[in-house]
Amino acid sequence: VDNTLLVRGLRQAQKHLKAFSATVSSWGRELMKVSALALTPIAIGARTFADFDKQMAMVSTMLDEPEKHMQRFSAGIRAMSVKFGEDTATLSKGLYDILSSSIAPEHAMQVLDVAMRAAKGGMTDAATATQAIVNVLNAFHIPAERAEEIADALFVTVKRGVITFEEMAQTVGAVTATAATAGVSLDEVGAAIATMTRNGLKAE
Repeated sequence: VDNTLLVRGLRQAQKHLKAFSATVSSWGRELMKVSALALTPIAIGARTFADFDKQMAMVSTMLDEPEKHMQRFSAGIRAMSVKFGEDTATLSKGLYDILSSSIAPEHAMQVLDVAMRAAKGGMTDAATATQAIVNVLNAFHIPAERAEEIADALFVTVKRGVITFEEMAQTVGAVTATAATAGVSLDEVGAAIATMTRNGLKAE
């Protein structure tokens, strides 16, 4: 029996099957890549949510009744992250520092908002601005609702003296407690710092 045509046909079929197999394998590899890319944002999102939960859990340790405030704090931190273009870790740390400085939870977000605006306007980081405002509030026993007045007073000192807001924020805490004990007002402290730096003394 002459099977030449049969063998030739089988060889052609084999070539077609190999080509088809290679195509299917290629599709499979591409689909795997697409699947991996599609899952990456999900993985990143899950990690981000987990990090945020951890950050807020740290904040809750500063509260006597966390159930009263945490929902508002979480929503506020997310909103401020969008507003200021700042990551939630920085904002959560700022809120933690504010609460740990005995600022009432009812006023904590207001103080944080003022600190963030001061940080942006004064070209410094949120932690430094927060620390400066909280130091002044506590040293002079000023209500937290007046945090914006404190930030304004610091900016006035910067404007009148030869000192940056960052230098002011980093060093003012060293003198506020002594000034308050001596009965020297914040305005007088600011005027003294402005005068001395204008006459050549460094901020510290």
